[in-house]
Amino acid sequence: MKFVLSDTSKGTIGSYRKRIETSEVLIDSDSNWLITLSDVMTLLLIFFVMFFVATYHTADEIKREKPAYANESFPPQRLSPEMGVARDDVQKKMVSLIQDANMGNDVTIQAIEEGIIITMKEKITFMPGAVQILKGSEEILDGIANILQQNASYMIEINGHTDNIPISTPGYPSNWELSVARATSVLKYFINKHGINPSRFSIKGDAEQRPIVANDTPEHRAQNRRVEIRLKEAGNSL
Repeated sequence: MKFVLSDTSKGTIGSYRKRIETSEVLIDSDSNWLITLSDVMTLLLIFFVMFFVATYHTADEIKREKPAYANESFPPQRLSPEMGVARDDVQKKMVSLIQDANMGNDVTIQAIEEGIIITMKEKITFMPGAVQILKGSEEILDGIANILQQNASYMIEINGHTDNIPISTPGYPSNWELSVARATSVLKYFINKHGINPSRFSIKGDAEQRPIVANDTPEHRAQNRRVEIRLKEAGNSL
């Protein structure tokens, strides 16, 4: 038996055929889009994996390099009980030295956690604008030197300070040069006269930048003109 399609049937079949072909094209297009998205997701995944690995290794390296005291409240500059006892002993000797020399108004001692600060006013150490050590200060400097020789574990930092009155001379164009030169004079006194190891010393010149009182009266400016001798146990910083 032979079937003959009507024109209507042929039209319907043709319509479905076009829809199928169109669907195939759309499917191919959709598939291409899915393939592109898949590539992007793969690249992102690779990126995040590499980022995680790099971050992990960096954190691990930091952990290995972290100093032993990183989790402590303070770095290892705190005085041990033995260091504290030694510091107190040095302080007592310094106080006794100052009292014996009757210089309590001109030389002061301050104990801090890292060591000791000895402050000498300008009037017993230098003439205004000069860097030659006065004879009157040699007794106290000799006594300090003896204590330093008996306590070789201490490093010594010498700081020169001035007031805020500008200075301009051929030798010292500003208070910076003057303050450094004064610290150097004290340094040379300890080394040349008493033979203290130079490697124990460092010097600074702070000019008028570290006043202890306001530079508003002659008396206050006189307090700011000073030399500080800072003693610190090796390994600590002031």
